[in-house]
Amino acid sequence: MTQHALITGGSSGIGLAYAHHLSLQGWRVSLAAQSTEKLEVARKWLGPNTATYAVNLASSSGVARLMESVPVPDVLIANAGITRAGSVGTLSQGESADLQYLLCGGVIDLVQWAGPVMKARGSGRIVIISSVAAETPMPNSSIYAAAKTGVSAFGRSIHRELKPHGVSVTVALPGYVRTEIHARAGLHHLARQVPRWMWLDPQTVVKETERASLAGKEMIIPGRVYRMTRPFLGSRLADVLWRQLTRRKR
Repeated sequence: MTQHALITGGSSGIGLAYAHHLSLQGWRVSLAAQSTEKLEVARKWLGPNTATYAVNLASSSGVARLMESVPVPDVLIANAGITRAGSVGTLSQGESADLQYLLCGGVIDLVQWAGPVMKARGSGRIVIISSVAAETPMPNSSIYAAAKTGVSAFGRSIHRELKPHGVSVTVALPGYVRTEIHARAGLHHLARQVPRWMWLDPQTVVKETERASLAGKEMIIPGRVYRMTRPFLGSRLADVLWRQLTRRKR
């Protein structure tokens, strides 16, 4: 029987790279994202074993509609996300709530939906694409960092809960990845200021994350440079360097 993967944020970036990786191995993939146009482009590229669902994943009603439309897959890739910078108090309550739900609350709802079914089957995998932001303070991106920290803690906890039942949850913590996410947030300067060696391509993230998931690992930090520097991510020195690299220059 052909295995089935559900990928949120599957129309671009890491999600689309993950869909391509699995499609090449004969998987049937379902992609969920907000843009109908991008989903259609992805469907045509990936081929006939691709289904698409245009839903707003920052909305509980959108996530509920997705769960009503798709059967629980063999693998759930919770990848959908955006980044949004803003000092404390500058995001509206609605903007903050949508960001938190997209990055954390909606992922929790999806896992609460898929996890019990996978547990009953005695098999299944869940992959949560979080961020290295869960490992370090991020001034002016505090809501993003908080949501990523929350969903990482949730995923690691559920991994230990479900692992005895044949289900793994792997949390990936990538750093800077060459996708549209920063440009869409108006952070064009990062492509110029952050050194090339700090950027990962989506395919590398997918390859290392999928290897970790298949091995049943709880967590993976894609990219050797990020794994090597992890012990220093929360340090004062790392904070100073990060501020210098990401500060807008006139």
